[in-house]
Order: sequence, then C-alpha cells, then structure tokens
Amino acid sequence: MAGHNRRRFNTDLRDAVLQGRRTVKNLLRAALLAGGAWVAVESARALSVF
Repeated sequence: MAGHNRRRFNTDLRDAVLQGRRTVKNLLRAALLAGGAWVAVESARALSVF
C-alpha cells in the first residue's frame, strides 16, 4: 500500500488556499488578455469601416 504512485490529496489548507489564489490570478490574467485582444480586434474593424 505504501508503494503506490498516486498523488496524495493536499490536506494542508494554507497550500490549498495559495494554489487556489494562483489559479484565480491566472484566470483573471487570461480573461484580461482575451478582453484586450477583443477590444483591439473590434477597434481595428471599426477603423477599417472609415
């Protein structure tokens, strides 16, 4: 039983909270980047109309 290769469940609450915060930060960064790209594309499309 001790020799299995499965990852143990993270029981340390502090580590779990830090990992959750890191994940949320990365998701917010990705959303901000996608929003900025969308604004740039829409602005380019609007300027190409004129």
